[in-house]
Amino acid sequence: MPSECPSTPGAAGNGRRVAMAWLGVVVLTASLSALTTRQALQRYREFRSGWSWDLAYYNQWYWSLLYGDGSITVRPISSYRMEGPQLWKMNYLAPIRLLLVPVYALAPRPETLLVVQNAVIWLVIPAAFTLVRAETRSTAIGLAGAGLVPFTPLLWPLVWNDFREFQLALPFVLWSVQGVRGRQVGLSALGIGGMLACRQEFAVLAMSLAILPARQPEDIGKTYRWAHALIALGLAWVLLAFFGFLRFTGSDQDVLRYVAQFVGGGPPIGQALHTSIGFLVLGLGAWTLFSMASPRVALLALPWLWSLSEGRWALRFLATWQWHHVRYAAPFVAMGLAAGLIGFGRVATWLTRRRWGSWWLAAVWLAAASSSCLALADLERRMERQPPRIGPEETPAVWTWIGRVSPDEGVLATYDVAAPLSSRQRLYSDTLEINKPDSYPDLGPGFAWIFRRTADSHRDFPAFQRQGFKIVHKGPYLTIFRRTKDGVAAPAE
Repeated sequence: MPSECPSTPGAAGNGRRVAMAWLGVVVLTASLSALTTRQALQRYREFRSGWSWDLAYYNQWYWSLLYGDGSITVRPISSYRMEGPQLWKMNYLAPIRLLLVPVYALAPRPETLLVVQNAVIWLVIPAAFTLVRAETRSTAIGLAGAGLVPFTPLLWPLVWNDFREFQLALPFVLWSVQGVRGRQVGLSALGIGGMLACRQEFAVLAMSLAILPARQPEDIGKTYRWAHALIALGLAWVLLAFFGFLRFTGSDQDVLRYVAQFVGGGPPIGQALHTSIGFLVLGLGAWTLFSMASPRVALLALPWLWSLSEGRWALRFLATWQWHHVRYAAPFVAMGLAAGLIGFGRVATWLTRRRWGSWWLAAVWLAAASSSCLALADLERRMERQPPRIGPEETPAVWTWIGRVSPDEGVLATYDVAAPLSSRQRLYSDTLEINKPDSYPDLGPGFAWIFRRTADSHRDFPAFQRQGFKIVHKGPYLTIFRRTKDGVAAPAE
């Protein structure tokens, strides 16, 4: 009769270590999510969010899906077409938006989207833990690698930025790399499916994973099957899913214009190289050095680095209103982080096999964290130089007037205050011609409010006054007009 094999003390001790490591990962993830959510909500309340008009679009899209008539008036533009007015005419293919509908329905407001984004992005910590642990088979090294993730400089502007599906892909990229390296079909499906759901650009990243080697030696036929599957999946998502979506919701010209935006000259190569160095040194911090120990993975980050450096975005924009375009750095940050984590695992494994290896690893970890902190401090100083918008002395009054706007009242608003006003069917802006309502400056009877920059308030003022609008607030940055049904505005504050 076969006897049962009792669990050994060593196995029990290892299980406790793994459980304690996971507890640390969960606590770190939850703490950082809470911290940056609070920071993002504070920026939102102070009207310092990245680009309020885009956040207003996402909020109105969800609100219209659940409570509206299936159309939107907040319509951001791209180089190849314009969002809406039908709810399903979107410039990007991002099915993850639909998965978030039940969460949004619990609290239908812009702040919910900010909370969701912070919670999802910081899943990079458990993703980093499992990736390094899979590469090294060491729980301690996996925990050390995950502990370095919060020191990644560019992660912080990404979580402070407004809600973007593009940025939600970060943890899915790490899971994709882990799944492909380990030839794990389920994890690969989760990672690749998740990042493809975040935006169509990640189809290119999915195809590039075909050059990743397996973690363990394998038959060449299996290598080719994985490579072919990844390339075919990425091509199908771009050519059939995304281009088909553009054609179905628009026209063939939308597809041609989308492709055309990637054709053309960029900045001088010297300038592009200088920008690239900035991203490597200040954007990734110590991960750039660790990635040198995993060159084949680091190679996958280079196309995204070059795409940024050719003019899509640069670190100097953190000091300007264009800082919200930091979202375009998400694929580079994700692949750079993946390469750095694998490289860190290899360096840590090599160190721990040497005499006093644990002490050397601790010294390397502290040096990496310190250098990345210096880079992060530099990015924060840049962001502090952003031009002021609505000042703290005016902010409480503006929020008071926003609170008086009824959900059924139409609003014309400057971009800066669009997001808090977007839970309604009619929200327009006069910043660009294409965002103005029909027959502007004549506003229909459904319009009751105008939120306009004080510097621009003199424009069209006679037309607004003729239609019954009266000034109820005039501050250093913002002037607010109101029109009531009986023609009498509320008293000014």
